[in-house]
Amino acid sequence: GVAFLLQLERRLRPLHDTGDILALSAQMLGQRLGAQQVACFDIGQALHAPTLQHAWSDGLASGAAGEYFLGDYAASLADALAAGQAVAVSDVASDPRTALPAALAAFTRLGIRAFLNIPIAKDGRLAALFVVHSRAARLWRADEIELAIQVSERVWSTIVRAQAEEQLRLLSAGMERKIAERTREFGRTWQVSPDLHGVLNLDGYFEHSNPAWQATLGWSEEEIRTTKFFNLIHPDDLPRTYAAWDAASQGQPALRFENRYRHKLGGWHWLSWVAVPEGDKVYCSARDITVEKKLEAELAARNSERERLWRSAQDLMVAIDTDGCFTAVNPASAAILGWLPEEMLGRSLFD
Repeated sequence: GVAFLLQLERRLRPLHDTGDILALSAQMLGQRLGAQQVACFDIGQALHAPTLQHAWSDGLASGAAGEYFLGDYAASLADALAAGQAVAVSDVASDPRTALPAALAAFTRLGIRAFLNIPIAKDGRLAALFVVHSRAARLWRADEIELAIQVSERVWSTIVRAQAEEQLRLLSAGMERKIAERTREFGRTWQVSPDLHGVLNLDGYFEHSNPAWQATLGWSEEEIRTTKFFNLIHPDDLPRTYAAWDAASQGQPALRFENRYRHKLGGWHWLSWVAVPEGDKVYCSARDITVEKKLEAELAARNSERERLWRSAQDLMVAIDTDGCFTAVNPASAAILGWLPEEMLGRSLFD
């Protein structure tokens, strides 16, 4: 699951359109789980009547995705979903929450026998719902449910980030007289975004910052406003950050620039920045990639250990393609077969 989530993160990074973000995520999750359909809904005033944002299908699912709705049994799921708990139903015909005549008729018409409901709850309110459908009864494994939760959280964070960055780009087009006004226009997105946003002056102070700074790094808006940002940077990252700041001062934007910021309670968080200079201000957006960095380090460590075992193994280890030719051979081949690995590469198994 780690490699899949890293691949998803990499493919989501360049996307800014909500439809593109949902389309890619739904397709990758559906194919990974072997599902028949993955859909995303906005939850309005009523849980039983969500608004379809996007649906992916394997091409065999019956019925239109837009016809899916939670129906009369929504009340039995509402508390769990609003609390951010995933709902897994392995067989709609036997689960007491779904085995209602009207619901079963809808599930039969749509070819749904099992499903996952993955909620996104924000500020105590159910904001969005990801659903995964299977046409056959299946026992959802804990790792499958966790993967669906991780994907939905990343999708939501990416969408909120993209919306915030779009508003940040709009803000950068204005003059300083409009900064406070435009900041208010960020409204809910500016307030609830998990990413850090701010407006830097050329002295290196954030004149404006959103609440994500305190949620991520522990620093209040006033502390950020009165602290030169260089004082929060990891010492090892200062030379690169000075260089990027000099470039920004010359009008060059910074795209996906990474450095570490100090948390108020200690420790460091990796941030990935987009910074756009405009006049005497630099408009910034940063995503916390600390977990991603940790996952990458763990994956690199596993690959390094695999490579060490490959090279140190006393047993012969090889990889062969579909034509029966050697594509990889470990060093043990010399002692066992008398052939160096490079002498065997490309040769047929039947030579």
